Amino acid sequence: MPKGNPKGNPDILMATAEVKRKDALERTEKAIAELVKTGASITFKSIAEKAGVSVPYLYKYDELKERIQHLRSQQKKQVRKRTRRPQSFQPASDNSKQLIIQNLKEDNKKLRGEIDKQKKHIEVVQGKLYELSRVAEENNRLRQQLNQITAELATTKKQLDDYLLANPSSHPKVTSIDSKRKPITSVNDELKSRLDELKSRLSELGVRMNATLKKIIESKSNNEINNALSAVEEYLATGIKVKSKAGLLRKALEENWMPNLTDKERKISQVTDDFSEWFRLAKEQGIVQASQGTKDGIIVMETTGEWTPMITMLEKGWTLEYLQQRSKQ
Repeated sequence: MPKGNPKGNPDILMATAEVKRKDALERTEKAIAELVKTGASITFKSIAEKAGVSVPYLYKYDELKERIQHLRSQQKKQVRKRTRRPQSFQPASDNSKQLIIQNLKEDNKKLRGEIDKQKKHIEVVQGKLYELSRVAEENNRLRQQLNQITAELATTKKQLDDYLLANPSSHPKVTSIDSKRKPITSVNDELKSRLDELKSRLSELGVRMNATLKKIIESKSNNEINNALSAVEEYLATGIKVKSKAGLLRKALEENWMPNLTDKERKISQVTDDFSEWFRLAKEQGIVQASQGTKDGIIVMETTGEWTPMITMLEKGWTLEYLQQRSKQ
């Protein structure tokens, strides 16, 4: 791009190109006239050197090329006599000039098309840079918010633990036997159902059921069991090695461990951790086009132009594992 035209104005570029072409044409016509007048040898090379243009430029226009060939042939047939009488000069015809002008217009049209294409490409790149900058700022804001909430949650949990430790009798468990009494068969069926529901989750944790663990589970409520399991999952996610996962779960049940995150928060946290890889694969496979963070979580733009929550995409089956399998096919 010329230094004098940093913004790449297409009208200025085309006008400049046309001026240069007209100047080259006038210099070529003047060179032919001078060579004919002086009786010098008329060749493409001599005309190009005289006019300060390239030989390919002379071949570019058919009318100009044919006229040079005609003059060169005519010069060879004449008996060379050194006289001061100038040879007849064949000026460019109106048709020749019109053809050259037409060629210049076509070149200008091509240049305009190339300029428009480059401008559109620049707009696309600028849009992507803006989107990337906005997403980065949103990620930083969410990370700061998450750090603040995590710190507040840890402080609140410590305060609660300290209070319960100082006031062990402030939360007694009192149950009316008469109001809560159930038939033995009903209680056994309920316990069996609870244990069956826990099997898959215990299997995912790698915990083997034993008599001691079963007895503790039977004495706990569903909420206490779910809290203990979630707390154990968070503990194992830290990568700390344990001798016995069953022993860890037993301790969590006995001490009524509480998870740092709710199930919904844990799901959102997992989605956020894996999002970069998920978005890269989803975009490569033509499933999504863009993404942005909101106060309710991450949303993505589908190929239809519709914005959809990330959680909804996972519920539709577009999981990270599925995208990874598709990419290997």
